[in-house]
Amino acid sequence: MNLMKKNPQLFPLGLQLIADPNKKIQVLDAWGDHLSNEKCYEDAAVTYMCCSSFEKALKSYHSCGNWSKVLTVAGILKLGKDEIMQLAHELCEELQALGKPKEAAKIALEYCGDINNGMSLLISARDWEEALRVALMHNRQDLISEVKNAALECVVMLIGEYEEGLEKVGKYLARYLGLRQRRLLLAAKLQSEERSMNDLDDDTASEASSNFSGMSAYTTGTRKSSATSMRSSATSRARDARRQRKKGKIRAGSPGEELALVDHLKGMPPTTEALQELKSLLHTLVMLGEVETARKLQKAGENFQLSHMAAVKLAEDTVSTDGIDEHTQTLEHYTQSIRSVVQNSEAFFWRCKVFLSP
Repeated sequence: MNLMKKNPQLFPLGLQLIADPNKKIQVLDAWGDHLSNEKCYEDAAVTYMCCSSFEKALKSYHSCGNWSKVLTVAGILKLGKDEIMQLAHELCEELQALGKPKEAAKIALEYCGDINNGMSLLISARDWEEALRVALMHNRQDLISEVKNAALECVVMLIGEYEEGLEKVGKYLARYLGLRQRRLLLAAKLQSEERSMNDLDDDTASEASSNFSGMSAYTTGTRKSSATSMRSSATSRARDARRQRKKGKIRAGSPGEELALVDHLKGMPPTTEALQELKSLLHTLVMLGEVETARKLQKAGENFQLSHMAAVKLAEDTVSTDGIDEHTQTLEHYTQSIRSVVQNSEAFFWRCKVFLSP
């Protein structure tokens, strides 16, 4: 046993060679201790369960945050009602502190019997359908009203976010197209003066085009051109551009502004989790009789998602071209094209067909 404790890699072999059931239990318990010390809590818990060290297993599951198994083992240990209630309250508070209101709500409802707190947690988690189900299950009109009011407040907030997102997408795309157009105009001018573009690297062209614009999309007032910046080495400029892109910030007039704008646009789509919450909210609104509100919300979300996809596509199509067609390469034109192409796309899984425009 001491040999295995000093050389943990021998635990599997020792377990296989030892035939005495009592000694096997000792080996498993020691192995569990080792895994726990190594912070491999889930493996430690399973190992403890194999030798019926249930209290140690409970602690290990607690350490790895697996609250459902903690309560399962508590049941195996046949803890008293008061003990399980105390444990459930502790777990509920811990999950709330960890930012997991949905899981905390499940414990509050199923183990603590705290319906009001459970409902508040479900609403906090934006688990709209479950919140409405629980409210109806308990036939509590006050809880139904609470869900409805919270859902309507969320609608107002989301529509505001989508409208703000539309504005930002338009702003960033316009700034990008303006910079790109000026870069192309500058390149044409340099070629007409018989200057080879090989003498002007990508960073210098971007910096010159930004200085050529004379204005910033992110600050007010005029910006003075910097002779020092123009004289900086290509290596320094490239390093600064890489550092800027790495930080994810957009600096008006910087060499990497165009690429930073494209990267920023690409990073603006709604997450899958957010769209799943949106779908749940739409269904809940319909169940609550708020059909027109649901229709309005879906339209706002759809417009933002389509506009974002169109902006990214437009930026990608123009980032390496020699010219920009001001009639066809516009956000409005691309949005219409995207709309006809992605109607059945998985990206719009969240929409209700009944609210789709003809």
